[in-house]
Amino acid sequence: MSFPFILVAAVILVSAMASYLNYKIFRFSNSIGITFASLLISTTVIICLKFFPAAFIPIKTILSGIDFHSVIIDGMLGYLLFAAALHINTVDFKKQLSPIILLASIGVICSTILIGFFLYWVSHLLNSPISIFYCFLFGALISPTDPIAVVSVFKTTKSIPKKVKSRILGESLFNDATGIILFVILYQIVTNTADNITFKYVLTMSIREVFGAILLGAILGKFVSFLLRDVDDRKVAVLITLALTTAGYLFAVELGTSAPIMMVISGLIIGHDMRKGHYPKRTSLYLNSFWELWDDILNTALFVLIGLEVFEADFHVKYLIIAFTTFLAIVIIRYVILFIPSVHKKRLNFRKYYWKENLLMSWGAIRGGISIALALSIQTFEGVTTIFTITYYVVLFSIFIQGSTFKWLVLKLFPETNK
Repeated sequence: MSFPFILVAAVILVSAMASYLNYKIFRFSNSIGITFASLLISTTVIICLKFFPAAFIPIKTILSGIDFHSVIIDGMLGYLLFAAALHINTVDFKKQLSPIILLASIGVICSTILIGFFLYWVSHLLNSPISIFYCFLFGALISPTDPIAVVSVFKTTKSIPKKVKSRILGESLFNDATGIILFVILYQIVTNTADNITFKYVLTMSIREVFGAILLGAILGKFVSFLLRDVDDRKVAVLITLALTTAGYLFAVELGTSAPIMMVISGLIIGHDMRKGHYPKRTSLYLNSFWELWDDILNTALFVLIGLEVFEADFHVKYLIIAFTTFLAIVIIRYVILFIPSVHKKRLNFRKYYWKENLLMSWGAIRGGISIALALSIQTFEGVTTIFTITYYVVLFSIFIQGSTFKWLVLKLFPETNK
């Protein structure tokens, strides 16, 4: 039997086991419970390897043979972003568009620099020095908030103020592109493949990636929306949207535009038209139900994969300390950066940010699978294991600490929304 099929079977099996354990025993939110159960299964395999190596080495080989970067970036990301964008209220989103754009662009750049300097300082302080360029590389891959993790955590409470929810969700959907562009540029510099990188190159690349993706997403989204207006068949409607998220994602990659942004724009357009009643009622119901279910299934698989990546991490106390202090610094840096839009509030007609909203937006910015996928794409330097391990632990801290306390923080900061 082919190895890819065995991998798929293994992921589905572990997903089912993790889901059942969380449903019957842990009863945590999806992101926390599935990741915890998956970690538990992975840790059990690691322990059993020490006592029964002959029996468990094949299992470890299968579970650690998953190409996380390819599965997430080239496989699941397009579907997950489309599903998330499909369910966003575009009216609320438009009201927060200016701060979303600022935070998803300038905010990510500032965050990359500040996090990079902090990691450089703390790594030298603990006698585990990391080059400043690799620290900036880490800053680029950890700065974007993960929309998949954010959506999963948001499902734990319905009491989040609309403005805060729209900003965090909107920013998380768009800041991946900024983070990935920064990551690619810095990675080329680190690996000495940046001979042709100039300001003009960076500007051209950014325009093509961002504006090209927006244009392509709008064209494909409008075209698919036009097709769906006369479709009253669930199979046809679902297949059309699957074609968009699969072939459309591939088309965007081939054109050199940002496939994640293209998926978000298409999802926003189709979701808006669906809520406006432009499609037959049954078609809207089928699409909504299908993408909600598909989103839940892929989310489960994603958090299972995050748990399984423990095989690639290097367990050492110094890495845990560096990761935990960096995690705290990331939250603080995030809180400070949230004041960037308020600097221009007069020009952009913002009202003053409240500290409660900033605190909630800082704590709700969860890191997840995208950061791990980018860390795993680094292959060419000696400290790759260190960067991946720190990234992995920061993501786990983010999912478990921020994810488990987010609902409590909402209730404490905004008790009036729960009355």
